[in-house]
Amino acid sequence: MKKTIIYLLTLLMAAFLSLPAVTMAGDYKVTEPATLTWVAGGVGGGWYVQAGGIARMIAEKEPNLILKVVPGGGVVNPVRVSRHKDDVGWGITFVDKMALKGLAPVYKTANPDVRSLGGIFGIYHIHVLGAKNKGITTMSQLADMIKAGKKIKLAAPMKGTSDLPLMNTILAFYGISLKDIEKAGGKVFHAVYSDMVNLYKDKHVDFVFTHLGLPGAAITEMTVSRDSSLIALSDACLDHLNKELGTLSRDSGRSFIPKGTYKGQEVDVPTVVSAGEMIINKDVPENIAYTIIKIICENTDELYKINPANKNFKPETGWKNVALPLHPGAEKYYKAVGFMK
Repeated sequence: MKKTIIYLLTLLMAAFLSLPAVTMAGDYKVTEPATLTWVAGGVGGGWYVQAGGIARMIAEKEPNLILKVVPGGGVVNPVRVSRHKDDVGWGITFVDKMALKGLAPVYKTANPDVRSLGGIFGIYHIHVLGAKNKGITTMSQLADMIKAGKKIKLAAPMKGTSDLPLMNTILAFYGISLKDIEKAGGKVFHAVYSDMVNLYKDKHVDFVFTHLGLPGAAITEMTVSRDSSLIALSDACLDHLNKELGTLSRDSGRSFIPKGTYKGQEVDVPTVVSAGEMIINKDVPENIAYTIIKIICENTDELYKINPANKNFKPETGWKNVALPLHPGAEKYYKAVGFMK
């Protein structure tokens, strides 16, 4: 009888210890009032409103945790969060990776104290568009054209933006640069999207390089004005950008522009895709980071109603689609519920 009781107690103890850590996560509750700042985008803009909605949801579920939304922007956000000027923020994967490493020309120094809570909160696709009469459908073909010294006219992102170094990284993978275009007698126009539309419509350029959500209004207008082809990037290029800058991997199932997105587009077009992620300073207490991502993951019905971009976030893969190291508190949550091994 005594042996039976001991055996049963042993089984009960083993079962208790095997329970997910979340069942023993009393230490991760926010027991004292805490106020954090969340650096988003411009006041009234998409990021600002998106953050405000999530902050309200978090405060309703955990009254001790208040997130105050403040204005910011994609390039400055990871710097502010890393330097303790703000606690939480919105980030874009490739920009965050540049910030972490301190990659020129966007950043002069590394920002080592920024971490991720999860993604995807919005996705943004590289669009390389060409006039159909040029006969170019792949980036390799365009690169060969430039290497052969043929003159091309291309609209590129503005200098000083994060999109330009992203474009340059893609070009470098194919062994070309904007300087090569100019050396061959071609022209490069650095322009905002509205000006790109006019340059393309008026045939001042035959190729355009943009970084937009789907469908991109500028690309829609361009494809309506001229017969066009979206230019495909290779699997090797996508893998390279994922490794170097944290853009979405091919196994995310998102690294393409779906057929039918634009006029005349009859096939899926592989391309580099970046994602929005939620970033946080590494020194924010683990229980706070744990609670933030727990509330987000466990209230997706409400989350998705706040903003359409939030529908890209899937709790089971939230830990995976990020460019930065996970905050330990977030990692503990993902492991506690079995999403992360």
